[in-house]
Amino acid sequence: MWDVRGWKRLTIHDDPPLVNAREEFLSWLAEVPEPNRSAWEKRIKSKYDYVHLAVRLELYLHHYFKNNNWRVEIEPNMPGSPNKPDFKVLLRKSHFLVEAKTVFDEQDTNKQYQRLMQLADELTNKLSKLVIIEPLSDLPPSLPSRKISSRIEQRAELVTDKVLEFDFSDEHLKTPYALKFIILPRGHGSTERGEVGGTIPSVHTITTCNRVRNALEEKAGKYGCMDIPFIIAICWAGQFPIELIHEINALFGDTRWQVPLKGAGEVTEKRVSNGFFTSVREGKRLHEDVSAVLFYRFKWVDGTHSHNIHIYHNPFALRPINAEWFCGVPQLVTTLKWINGEPDGGFGNFKPIQQ
Repeated sequence: MWDVRGWKRLTIHDDPPLVNAREEFLSWLAEVPEPNRSAWEKRIKSKYDYVHLAVRLELYLHHYFKNNNWRVEIEPNMPGSPNKPDFKVLLRKSHFLVEAKTVFDEQDTNKQYQRLMQLADELTNKLSKLVIIEPLSDLPPSLPSRKISSRIEQRAELVTDKVLEFDFSDEHLKTPYALKFIILPRGHGSTERGEVGGTIPSVHTITTCNRVRNALEEKAGKYGCMDIPFIIAICWAGQFPIELIHEINALFGDTRWQVPLKGAGEVTEKRVSNGFFTSVREGKRLHEDVSAVLFYRFKWVDGTHSHNIHIYHNPFALRPINAEWFCGVPQLVTTLKWINGEPDGGFGNFKPIQQ
């Protein structure tokens, strides 16, 4: 299998499959209007895999929607919110927002992780809010932490009860750099930041589900109550592959087996109500504003590559999306049945949620 995790590996060899993949990404980049094109080009050609992979998801989404005759607005302004979604997608009277999120292994970001983690910890303590920092570019040899901290504190004081997300760009030591800041208000659901990695399947499943749930939490609630459908697009870039069971557990709750202690009773399956879609606080669903979650996967097939997506509709969404907007795409609709095929073998008709 070819490895295309980073730009360097796409350019260091002249093997036809790698050349084809590289040329395809560049053709998608050419479809992006300025000023985003120049910024995305720096990210797609970054020497760091996680910077490269994050923008690759955005490139795919932009190309997919344009190729399906939708009009795409990149980072449009949102009335009443300081946050900007990655995309607003429009076709005649239909429109929806899209947020893109790539989930990485911690070791992938280790080279720059410690400097950013220290800054995030300092801001978390000062603001009494959870601060998450993601690099959008290569960083200079040192960071002007005091300057950055002062600017971020000023932005954070403006918003107290919503998720705040924004990009921060500056230059230090003649090196331009960019960071994404995500600031979660006190009491927000995303509290599990540390995970245990491993090769044991059960450990991997728990870790993967938590990482997916945390990633979705970071994107949810950015705009408060909205009158427009909202989709979160996820790409997994972890060391171990993500499977359907991880996605379903993350969205609909961890699986628990109930085994009878005595006798020959049946072993039954139950789902804990800790799924992103099923979580409840004070009798209210936590993420009714999220209409659906889209998963993207890059795969090699018979010496060439393919881009695959599948969609989970939120059965509790206040503003559901129309399944016909993604014609031909495998989708788990609100009746909890796959339509248009099943990704990676699927689960057949998904069982109703047991709470």
